[in-house]
Amino acid sequence: MKGALVVRPVFFPDDEQFWFETLRSFGHVAYGGADFGEVATTVERITSRDYDSWHDEWLVTADRVAAEAEATLGRGHGVSARDGLLRAANYYRNAEFFLHGNPDDPRIRQAYDRQVECFRQAAAPV
Repeated sequence: MKGALVVRPVFFPDDEQFWFETLRSFGHVAYGGADFGEVATTVERITSRDYDSWHDEWLVTADRVAAEAEATLGRGHGVSARDGLLRAANYYRNAEFFLHGNPDDPRIRQAYDRQVECFRQAAAPV
């Protein structure tokens, strides 16, 4: 089509699945469920088409963000802590997203349980 806009992936140009999931994460930025810089730096560390890499790098980010948020909560900064816990919950969900080809993979349950824990902490009254 003449004059059609062609949009090329910024990350994962050879992996539509990873690019689509990255776009979904960027979509959460507007609602506080992700931070652009956290998403960008996480996906830069991921190897295309490597589901273990996807899991491992999102888990690293989720653990870091959750730990920072929980420490902030301990200092009485409820709003900042909630923001971080909500992002961490989404990042834990990202971590387990591509693991469901093997439903017995224990990493699914570990990331899911941590996701729920972070979300509950974020939703709790301050």
